[in-house]
Amino acid sequence: MKVSLEWLRDWCDWEGTPTQVADLFTRGGTEVISMRSTGSQVPGVITAKILEKKPHPNADRLTVCQVDDGTGPRQVVCGARNHNAGDIVPLARPGTAFPGGMTIKSAKLRGESSEGMLCSAKELGIAEDAEGLLLLPRETPLGVPLEKLFPGETVLELEVTPNRADLACMEGVAREFAALGAKPKDRRPIQAPAAGPLSGWKVEINDPLDCPRYSLTAIEVKAGIDSPDWMKNRLSACGMRSLGLLVDVTNYVLLEIGQPVHAFDAAKVQGNTIRIRRAKAGEKITGLDGGSHELTPQDLVVADARGPVALAGVVGGKESAVEPGTRKILLESARFHPGTVRKTARRLSLHTESSRRFGRGGLDPALVERARNRVLALLQECGALEKVDGSSTTGTEEKKAPAAIPLRLAKVERMIGQALDPKKIQARLMTLGFEAKGEGWVAPTWREDVREEMDLIEELVRLENLDQMPSALDPLAEGESAEDREDRRRRRIRTFLTERGFTETLTGSLVRREEGTAVNLSVPAGPDAAALRSSLIPGILGSAGRNVSRGTTDLKLFEIGRVAGGEGWEEIRLALLVAGRERPVDWQEKEEKTGWFGLKGILEELRARFPGVAAEEKLREAGAAEKKQAGLKIPVWVAEVSLGTASSRLAENRELSSFPGVERDLSLVLPETVPYAEVEKAIRAVAPPELESLGVFDRFRDPAGARVPKGSLSLGCRLKFRSPTLTLTEEMVNGWEKKILESLSARCQAKLRGVL
Repeated sequence: MKVSLEWLRDWCDWEGTPTQVADLFTRGGTEVISMRSTGSQVPGVITAKILEKKPHPNADRLTVCQVDDGTGPRQVVCGARNHNAGDIVPLARPGTAFPGGMTIKSAKLRGESSEGMLCSAKELGIAEDAEGLLLLPRETPLGVPLEKLFPGETVLELEVTPNRADLACMEGVAREFAALGAKPKDRRPIQAPAAGPLSGWKVEINDPLDCPRYSLTAIEVKAGIDSPDWMKNRLSACGMRSLGLLVDVTNYVLLEIGQPVHAFDAAKVQGNTIRIRRAKAGEKITGLDGGSHELTPQDLVVADARGPVALAGVVGGKESAVEPGTRKILLESARFHPGTVRKTARRLSLHTESSRRFGRGGLDPALVERARNRVLALLQECGALEKVDGSSTTGTEEKKAPAAIPLRLAKVERMIGQALDPKKIQARLMTLGFEAKGEGWVAPTWREDVREEMDLIEELVRLENLDQMPSALDPLAEGESAEDREDRRRRRIRTFLTERGFTETLTGSLVRREEGTAVNLSVPAGPDAAALRSSLIPGILGSAGRNVSRGTTDLKLFEIGRVAGGEGWEEIRLALLVAGRERPVDWQEKEEKTGWFGLKGILEELRARFPGVAAEEKLREAGAAEKKQAGLKIPVWVAEVSLGTASSRLAENRELSSFPGVERDLSLVLPETVPYAEVEKAIRAVAPPELESLGVFDRFRDPAGARVPKGSLSLGCRLKFRSPTLTLTEEMVNGWEKKILESLSARCQAKLRGVL
């Protein structure tokens, strides 16, 4: 939104420089993204009169002019076409320097001497776009510097956020400026001529959701009246060209109060009914932008008996456009559905001032009638309004009793860290248009974004000088949430696995419906994203298949991700996959394959280090069907486990003994059906507290039965004893060993191998 500070003075008074005004808006939450000055930007350019104009003898597109700047005639070669003898134009004499680095010099152009340059409004920086020379009023004195005729003003460009539709007009900006400290001026209410009922025209709205309210006014105007200079200057400052009084007035109202308005040439409208409807398939319209647009049933149009005359809220049609000689006008002011306007504008790449305002939504419903009345008042002020034939408003706005939003001073103080004066709170909210109601505030109709207490507090905070507000931590805020703790735990698990040679993979949570027991989505995102995964295994197998297909067969992969179940549950799981060799080998050691034992060890260590990891696991070799789906032909082991939630656990601390330990190796023979877990239980059942460690150093089975009987196996167990208070004796260790052997014999049918 471009804001002319000179125009803004019609609404409020303030002191300070434009830079200070820009800083004030930015601190209030509305960023000023640029600041520029209008008016003549080229010092030294003066007014001159064209005495004579004739064609250039050696160039078809050039003319040779005799001009007088008050000091006598001089010859200037010009390339423009819109000038004639007697016109007053800007003249840049030799030596004049332009901002781009160009300096005017006396020169010959195609054989004709030129003592200067005649300028356009664009070259002088007065307008962003202009065709031909800047033609000044014929009564303008000669030799007057252009800086005096066009002193210029400062224009701020505001970045209006999507939730602040009220800031897309001068009225809204002035209201915001007043809340930031400027002094608002009393403005007279709009005085528009009375409009009786509309006769001879009808309005039909097919769907009130597309167009809740539509106002149509028939008027007659005088032809040939131009826009006043003050209106042209304000439109130009805000980036709009003057296109004739009728168009300028509608653009002026749009910039002033934010409501788009459109004027149709009544003589070009077919029939006597205006219909607001969806477009028919194949319909076309030539817009005022010059393009021919093919419409779809998703587009909303304003149509007459022949077809569309405007794309509702986006752009008017060329066939019904007003012209300088237009006498009878149909004036439209309406509300259109923001989503419909936004989709049409995006599809056709027609981002007009109208579509930006309608598409953003949040326009004040009262603007429909206000904008109509403001157009009539301006036309009357300019002397162009002859007659108002009548006005009709169709549709009704849904009237809801405004609910008061509570505002507790204690919460305001707690949120911003300091107490605010209740009188200051009241003054600021009332300036923004809020009304006090009981212990709360009612938001104005142009602030649909304010719905709850926190929104009101935000309004107060942004209007306060944040540089002077204290910085303090909320005493009620928790330093670390449960989500933070779980996230940090998962990061530690990732580090643990990475240190052991694993590589993390990331696969999508959306899968095909056919994948296992996936949970189907009611609205699929596509054939490959129609369900939520119920397991991480298919995804990690797919990653393994892609790696193997590219020659990487030694794999250690893991993935941490979310899975879902058909009953609405979700949980975070860990999937592990190993294949190929345990680690790279060289000539000093033999090759070792990965498999069940290595994966089991990782899971056991994981549970020991990270409490909360589920004890139940799915550790297995991938099946043939799974490998075929993933394109794998090598043995692959996978495991999946729920990470659960971290549980607190006291750290185990044990003092290291300074006394020597004693090791005893037991070479046992026992039935091969007895698992090692039973052997460990039998030993620990009778072992003393001095048993420091227990492990297996050998496991042997002889199928022939020569060294170990058939159906039995040899198990080598190493026991280490150590006391924290004394040196162990042979007698003590022998006694413990005897009890252990007796327990092994009774519970596991185990005997020492040497006494078979």
